[in-house]
Amino acid sequence: MKKLQFVFIGLSLLIYSPYLMGQSKLHIPKEIQEAYKTETRSMDGNPGKNYWQNQVDYSIEVDVTPETRGIDGRETVTFKNNSPDDLNEVVIRLYYDVFKKGNQRDMPVNVEDIGDGVNLKSIKVAGQSYDPTNPDQVRRGGTNMSLLLSEPLKSGDQLKMEFEWEQKVPLTVRRTGAIDSTSFFVAYWYPQVAVYDDVFGWDRIDYTFGTEFYNNLGNFDVKITAPDNFLVWSTGTLQNSDDILPEPILKKYKQAQTSSDLVNIVNGEDITDLKLKSGTWHYKANEVIDFAFAISDHYLWDGLSQKVDGRDVFISTAFPRATAGRYGQVTKIQQKTMKHFSEDIPGVAYPYPAFTTFIGLRGGGMEFPMMANNAGPGQGVTIHELFHTYFPMYVRINERRFAWMDEGWANFITSLVTYKYFNDNPNKGSFYSSLKSGVQGMSGSIGDLPTVTSSQYMSGNYGYQSYSLPSFTYGMLYQYLGEEKFLECYQAYIRRWAKKSPTPYDFFYTFENVSGEDLSWFWNSWYFELGYPDLSLFAFKDGKLLVKKVGKRPVPLSLSMEYTDGEGIRNDYMILKPTIWNNNDNYSVTIPDAANLKSLTINADFPDFNELDNYYPPLADRYKSFDLSGDVLGVYPVQQFPVEIEISEVDGVYQMVIANAGMSGYLIPIDNLNFKSTDGNISLKFSEENGKVKGVEMKIASFGITVNGTKN
Repeated sequence: MKKLQFVFIGLSLLIYSPYLMGQSKLHIPKEIQEAYKTETRSMDGNPGKNYWQNQVDYSIEVDVTPETRGIDGRETVTFKNNSPDDLNEVVIRLYYDVFKKGNQRDMPVNVEDIGDGVNLKSIKVAGQSYDPTNPDQVRRGGTNMSLLLSEPLKSGDQLKMEFEWEQKVPLTVRRTGAIDSTSFFVAYWYPQVAVYDDVFGWDRIDYTFGTEFYNNLGNFDVKITAPDNFLVWSTGTLQNSDDILPEPILKKYKQAQTSSDLVNIVNGEDITDLKLKSGTWHYKANEVIDFAFAISDHYLWDGLSQKVDGRDVFISTAFPRATAGRYGQVTKIQQKTMKHFSEDIPGVAYPYPAFTTFIGLRGGGMEFPMMANNAGPGQGVTIHELFHTYFPMYVRINERRFAWMDEGWANFITSLVTYKYFNDNPNKGSFYSSLKSGVQGMSGSIGDLPTVTSSQYMSGNYGYQSYSLPSFTYGMLYQYLGEEKFLECYQAYIRRWAKKSPTPYDFFYTFENVSGEDLSWFWNSWYFELGYPDLSLFAFKDGKLLVKKVGKRPVPLSLSMEYTDGEGIRNDYMILKPTIWNNNDNYSVTIPDAANLKSLTINADFPDFNELDNYYPPLADRYKSFDLSGDVLGVYPVQQFPVEIEISEVDGVYQMVIANAGMSGYLIPIDNLNFKSTDGNISLKFSEENGKVKGVEMKIASFGITVNGTKN
């Protein structure tokens, strides 16, 4: 009877697999097919009836010694096996082992950091002491350590583990590290249970500074001890403020918890002779995926509150005293951002009780639950890192394989929220221009691989594949569906997968399920197949414009028209959905008021493999009205970032390329020394010295930044 039962099960799986493939127009890898068979996931984008995930809770005590950068920790970990499998091992992440001699690293590090990695002083599993040198108990390699269990951890049971360890705050500042001699951002710092999930089993991908998070959901109870003249900021909420903060600071701290106006919790006078009541800070965080903290003896602290869904969320910024004047608006930017995230886009209430931006990195930013470690006061990076609260913190994205499922969203939502709520310029142009620049330079190149390619294989192409390309495709999805339907789909996706871990297919099928549309034409062309977007302005006669779709990947058709009439110059713009290409590679459109048309451009705000055939009259003809000497041509190393702006001439048109940022585009002259990119997102102002071009000022509207370069 049992043998017959196995035969029927085997037959059902053979039948079910092609049935799944027949239901979907997308390629489904075997790992995802298996999840559909076991019904942990469903093909309407919802978690399946058998969906499960493990939980890991941490109780940690840690001492930080600033003089030596030492971290001395003790933790108790409770691992609940909610999987249907009995587990013979538990995989532990030791992130600091990335600095261990001989281990793989994707970037150079400070030689002083290279050593023996994490020093494990004690390991106990279910009360039994484990010897780190005994291969029958412990196997350690890369940044992972496997604990071999004496008895399997049964499905539904839990396991208690205890660790004592020590390591250093690294001098290499990459997401975490020593900002200065007495200011540290501490992350990737404690022995952490790896994820065991329904798709890939144990996550054994090493941390090499490349890909970022994929963590379990859990609760943290953490006590951090530092010298009593050091402030500590952390994931979670402070439990013992009365026991730590002197009365004047405590009063301002409590005021900031409910004040919509900015409160200088710790100002320059406070920090001069700071003496806390205690050096042990107690933080708790519930249902989060990680825990980070920061300490300093000379950082200032601003705070305020934002109402979210009827509750007060505490928002704060910690920043260096020496450059305090630069950071006065960061907390207010966070407040405004949180309001628009919660009420407008994505329109899902910020899910946690606090958020703190610590100013520490030397470039960019890095997200953690309820915290960010950012560089400078930039508006864009502030918005971007705060958005990461939703992805990968609230929706637990597997960034190690699908980084585009969180970084792409962060890029897209940052651009959209900035465009709608932080840009007061009445002539701010097309929103899609802000998404083009990062795609144009790589589009159609050998590195332009299908988006679904696992991020672990993208070390040389990570930025394009994880940030620029997906943010652009999300923008096209937004344009095609329209904001109302797009947000309906997006909110459903977030709510379905809040505190859970979706795969790309859960995202694809949720949008199809909620929108009621077959979007396979879009997913296949932009996520699974090779190709590039390329439209050509084929003919324009008697007010009729004929456009040809030359490239394989469909894009909207946007039309930018400049008119000259008795009242001067005026501009008009229209955009058509990419579905105009579903049945034909030719499209004809009537241009209004063609008699007064001065110039016409197609898809100035979308990437295009050959931009030069997108202009009427041709772009080279427009150059003829200017007396350009060619002196602007050359290479301009940028002062603020390790990149170079190269200006060259291609078929009579100037082209700008920033190779190591993946940006390129043709330029339209305004006069002999001023140019703008064809999408209007970038402006270049060249400066002369003794009649020779010596420098350039470049403004990038979508990022809100200005950089300067000096000609080689």
